[in-house]
Amino acid sequence: MKRVTTLLAILGFVFICMESCYYDVEEELYPSTNCDTLNVSYANTVFSILETQCLNCHNNANSGILGAGIDLEGYTQLKTYVDNGKFLSSITHDGNASFMPKSANNRKLPDCDIAQITAWINAGAPNN
Repeated sequence: MKRVTTLLAILGFVFICMESCYYDVEEELYPSTNCDTLNVSYANTVFSILETQCLNCHNNANSGILGAGIDLEGYTQLKTYVDNGKFLSSITHDGNASFMPKSANNRKLPDCDIAQITAWINAGAPNN
């Protein structure tokens, strides 16, 4: 009987420990106060965000399979979705387009990325 009680206590402890695990999001733990929205360019800022957050699915090769036919690879392709408002709508989750990036909990891009893309679009989305 003592062995069963010990085993149940150990299993209970392990269960409690496992239930307390969660995944931290670095940006929530250490919010950045350094978000440069003045020196934003397609080449140095926007493309970098696209490359890490969007182009796995929305590139020439995968857009038909994973990206719902939306190809964001290259300035010209992106500009189409910027001009019709779908790109900004998708990343801000305003309800006028599919939420992007896709995730189990509909997590948005980091606030700084959204602010930089918004600043670039508000500046006329120049190709530089």
